Amino acid sequence: MDCRVVSVHFDNQRLFLDLADGRAVQFPLDRFPVLRAATTAERAHFAISLDRQQLYWPELDEEMNIAALFQSSRDSTQH
Repeated sequence: MDCRVVSVHFDNQRLFLDLADGRAVQFPLDRFPVLRAATTAERAHFAISLDRQQLYWPELDEEMNIAALFQSSRDSTQH
């Protein structure tokens, strides 16, 4: 499974990730309190690492590891 991120966007309730393998996935913003509380402008200003495995919001000092995000999602659905 190719979990490299190529694009990130939001609506009022979800984080959307477009992946290099063509998949589009979404996560509820409730899982990310810092991002949920952020302004639209703060959410829109992010960086994707060169290996496309990390996201970073500098104004929020918030990082996201994509592999860990997918692993935690799998773990939570198995309980």
